[in-house]
Amino acid sequence: MWTCTGCSCLCEDVEIDENTVRHACRIGAELFRGRSISRAEPLVEGKRTDIDSAIDKAVEILKESKGVAIYGLNRSTLEAQREALKLAEKLSAFVDNGSEFGRIVEAIFEGLIPITTIEDVRDYAYVQFYWRCDVHNSMPRLMARTYYARGKKRQRGYEEDRYLVVVDVRKSHTAMLAKKNASFFKTENDAELIGEFIKAIRGGVASGDVMRVVREVKKSEFNVILGGQIDAPMKLIEEFVKEVGYFVPLDYRTNSMGFFKTFGRRDELEKIVEDIDTLIVVGDDPMDDVGFDVMKSILKLKIIVITPKISFISKFADVVIPSAISGLECGGKMLRCDFKEVELKPPFKEGFSEEKILKSINGGL
Repeated sequence: MWTCTGCSCLCEDVEIDENTVRHACRIGAELFRGRSISRAEPLVEGKRTDIDSAIDKAVEILKESKGVAIYGLNRSTLEAQREALKLAEKLSAFVDNGSEFGRIVEAIFEGLIPITTIEDVRDYAYVQFYWRCDVHNSMPRLMARTYYARGKKRQRGYEEDRYLVVVDVRKSHTAMLAKKNASFFKTENDAELIGEFIKAIRGGVASGDVMRVVREVKKSEFNVILGGQIDAPMKLIEEFVKEVGYFVPLDYRTNSMGFFKTFGRRDELEKIVEDIDTLIVVGDDPMDDVGFDVMKSILKLKIIVITPKISFISKFADVVIPSAISGLECGGKMLRCDFKEVELKPPFKEGFSEEKILKSINGGL
């Protein structure tokens, strides 16, 4: 069995046999089938070299740098993230993973938001809120493991033993599943809707749709909010979760939760790009997350990219260091979206892991 690192579900039941992938969603299957496509090569200033020379050049750039930021690490193992932490401490570097979940994760670590596991959602959860997260596309197997699954206390199937609530700014593919024993709320004001839910749960009067959901919430002692980027004050989110039951943060990025556990903070690249002259990108592409003005500022920096695949940012990098694909070609550990630690057992062995590359850079400084 292979643990799929296509998203933060980290499904542990995927089977690979020659060219066949079983039990994986479309994201996981593509991860395997596209393994050999667009592989990165070791480059220094656009010229092909060997990996040791690329690492040496990266060390040279970092020694001359006056301000460094490390970006990415969402698809990196905990071991690689810890090695990146050592590098960040040595260089007094900023760190960013591009996630918007920092404030929610911080509240979770402080014990202000009660959380639960995917297994407990499967076994016990009656009302399941999917709030601003189109999991049908971003985490395709999650609902099969939670909402559709039959659990210890939920044996009669989702049509009788679950109640689905989807909240989003549009009728997403996930929202289209909200039919029988379900409700869909289209909203652009999360705070207002959350306030309405809290008021109704505490005995107040709200709209008919909200009251209908609240009646279902009160039928069970175990309900859960599976949340995306909820746009509301943290105090309000904390109150809402405590009134409903439990929370699971749904950042699809494979090991985003591990990043926050390792670093404990996120320095937003948009805010610090003018304070650095060198950017290290590990396994991600900041160009996917930033605006055009920030993109122009990034391209003025010295750029070191550690990646298994060619990306947009790698085409402008001073140094490219190819790495193995975490979980598929090298092992380690990651944190699932619900903070459960998962051991990776890769079906292939190829290339240098990010941990080894970062360790080599650390050793050279």
